[in-house]
Amino acid sequence: MGDMKTADKILGLLEESRGKAISGERIAEVLGISRAAVWKHMKALKEEGYEISSVSNKGYELMDNGDVFSAKSVIDELADGENGYKGKIKIEAEVRDEVTSTNALLKDMAAAGIDEGRVLIAKRQTEGRGRLGRNFFSPKNGIYLSMLLRPDMDFREAMLLTTIAAVAVVEAVREVTGKDTGIKWVNDVYLDGKKICGILTEAVTDVENGRLSYAVVGIGINITKPSDENFPEELRDIAGFVYDEEEPPKGVMSKLSAAIVKNYFKYYEKLPEHDFMESYKKYQTLLNKEIFVITPDGSKKAKVLGVDDEARLLVKYEDGKSEALFTGEVSVREAGSEKENMPRFKNC
Repeated sequence: MGDMKTADKILGLLEESRGKAISGERIAEVLGISRAAVWKHMKALKEEGYEISSVSNKGYELMDNGDVFSAKSVIDELADGENGYKGKIKIEAEVRDEVTSTNALLKDMAAAGIDEGRVLIAKRQTEGRGRLGRNFFSPKNGIYLSMLLRPDMDFREAMLLTTIAAVAVVEAVREVTGKDTGIKWVNDVYLDGKKICGILTEAVTDVENGRLSYAVVGIGINITKPSDENFPEELRDIAGFVYDEEEPPKGVMSKLSAAIVKNYFKYYEKLPEHDFMESYKKYQTLLNKEIFVITPDGSKKAKVLGVDDEARLLVKYEDGKSEALFTGEVSVREAGSEKENMPRFKNC
């Protein structure tokens, strides 16, 4: 949408003058841009779905039912005195209408040297990516959010960055919507038996010392159900939505984005203390369940005993042997079963 920062400033002025119109001349004067530029940005904002009335001789007005989801609305939520982010890392958020992939773009920014704390949020992705190189369906019904981190950690600890994300999402959803979700090992978040959130962490390692140069944590959340023609058949039994049959309340995209970022950095800033691990264990949905561990030689039936402090899945096989799974796929149904419509989960 061109210069996002200017558009965000215009949205800010419209929000501040809710209930009364603000003239294009005044906006141009405050922002130091031309009237033509104001008109161009207003047109783009309307195309994005913002309800802005234009009245001759009066100016522009953001209608009461206009639901603003912008960098400013997210930053305002983060700055909220009572519920906002109180950590030390400087958070810089950007909201874009459409991107290829928030992870891919943020990795490019990271390689160019931008600071930790940059958050890129998109309303839609055209090339969203999931684990194992899979596509990640990213219609304009969700939040697609990536965070840039520069942790001082060994690459073998990178799994913890994903673990924090799963906990941050569960807690943010409860905080903002009142709904309880659970984590299906490793890092998928489920609501009422359906997956509402996927997480993909990508890290670059310094070959010399084995430490992370940077990591990008990507989170995709389904907020509302897309129309049937845009909803792939293969996802209909698997994908869930934060608001399935109900209309989401106003401002929920901004509130949920901010709550996830706030919760994530709260735990990340105290990473060595592992404060998040107790919650990660508590929110697990596979506990005491019978599962199938998928191996190159086929699938083996096992019972889930729990998760250890390194986020490994503890299982016990039928022959009595136990194992701590750090990587590998597990399925709730046996591989090859006709009814195997549950996704598998891989730690990667």
